[in-house]
Amino acid sequence: MRIFSFILFLALLCLTACGPKVYEAPNMASVSRSHQLIAIVPPSVAIKGRPKDDQSQLEAAAREDTYTFQREIYSWMLRRKQQGKIRGLEIMDPETTNAKLERAGYTIDSRILTPAEMAEALGVDAVITTRFNMSKPMSQGAAIALGLLVGVSGATNATTVNMDIHDAREGMIWNYDWEASGGVLNKAEDLVEMLMRNASKRMPYTLG
Repeated sequence: MRIFSFILFLALLCLTACGPKVYEAPNMASVSRSHQLIAIVPPSVAIKGRPKDDQSQLEAAAREDTYTFQREIYSWMLRRKQQGKIRGLEIMDPETTNAKLERAGYTIDSRILTPAEMAEALGVDAVITTRFNMSKPMSQGAAIALGLLVGVSGATNATTVNMDIHDAREGMIWNYDWEASGGVLNKAEDLVEMLMRNASKRMPYTLG
């Protein structure tokens, strides 16, 4: 049991050892304080598969993970807001966000709008954009379809994440780059929990 705990500790240490890179615009604090309504747009997801993997299946898995990550980030922020750990701004729900973006001609297969244009189409003060680069899919259904069941030996999960906050008028005011690797993060909710727990320490919307 002690050996297992030590191995788990080392794995978690590895996940957090690669220090994140954070950019804060000089006007970040003043601009973010004016935000009343924000939206989390569908993340960009890229999956680097194995040579034998079917490319169309990888693309389908990436699309599934896109919406999974969007919902998980939204749920995480909503929970923290209810706990009083995020100041009282409104967060547009993913269904409304995606419907409005599609009406404006934006889809995850045709990302034709800039962050400023997305903010205008959504009627929000800022948008959160995220990019995930992974070595395998996170969603259970996608993993099963590709034969990458959770816990399969050799299916090591390595992920790099880039998250931005774009003000509707001022452009990007915050950027967070983070890298995780190890078999501990086998599910989307685990990855988002680890990502947001770290990112929230420097995110302008969080309290304390």
